[in-house]
Amino acid sequence: MMRSFIGFGLLFLTVLPGRAQGPAPTDQRQYKDSINGCAPASVLNLLKFSDPDSGYGAVYSSLLGSDEGVKMRYLVDRYCKGRASQTYPGQKRWGLHGIDCRDLVLGLNELLAESGLAPLTGTYLDRLAGESGAAHLVRCRELIHRSIEGGVMPILSLRSFVVRHREDNNGDPVWETGVHHYVLVTGLHDSGSPFGLDLEIIDPWQGRRTRIHLHREANGQPFRALRGVEESGVWLDGTPFLQVLAPEVGSLRPKDLEWSERFVVVANFIIAAP
Repeated sequence: MMRSFIGFGLLFLTVLPGRAQGPAPTDQRQYKDSINGCAPASVLNLLKFSDPDSGYGAVYSSLLGSDEGVKMRYLVDRYCKGRASQTYPGQKRWGLHGIDCRDLVLGLNELLAESGLAPLTGTYLDRLAGESGAAHLVRCRELIHRSIEGGVMPILSLRSFVVRHREDNNGDPVWETGVHHYVLVTGLHDSGSPFGLDLEIIDPWQGRRTRIHLHREANGQPFRALRGVEESGVWLDGTPFLQVLAPEVGSLRPKDLEWSERFVVVANFIIAAP
């Protein structure tokens, strides 16, 4: 189980004593078949950095492959490329841009079930109808806290959205999807603020440990964000997701962003212990 330390007004959730660092994080660049290797890399990191008593380490050891690149290929080929998608009916789970959150949960739970382990849950982190911003933050905090306390380091989906001025929209600004990226959460630093919290993460791009900040919209500026995928999702208005400050997660930065084009990153979806 994980330990909590409370002191000086901060709540620290960390891995077991002596395992603060643990093994080297998986670097998605070792998956040579696609640049979109953040999903399988984050799955490997989840198996390696969760509580060693959870049985996840044994699952990692059982994966076929002489190195992590081969293990990622095994995961993608067995649980993604060859199996039916829930998000895209009639298609396979793995596509040109990687894998959608809901399909990743399915594949990961199939892997865990083969070892007799309980399934994880996948949850969109959008604000519920009638939910205040403060209550939204508390609910998201609790989802992360509970999973870490239960010994499972959750996979967090980060997604960016950007305002573009397109000729086919008469030059008027319109919100568009940007980049989608998975990271593994390994710790929560919480001051009890009603406005935000810090997360320790492993960014699979280069396998780097860093910290990000989840927060409510600070300036009262509404934005739009897509819940789901373009083909079947819903665009939400207002302040539908918690925003994310992640200056060291370079893969989230949009290309060719003009000074007048607004850009936000949101905490989109979490795969965690129930």
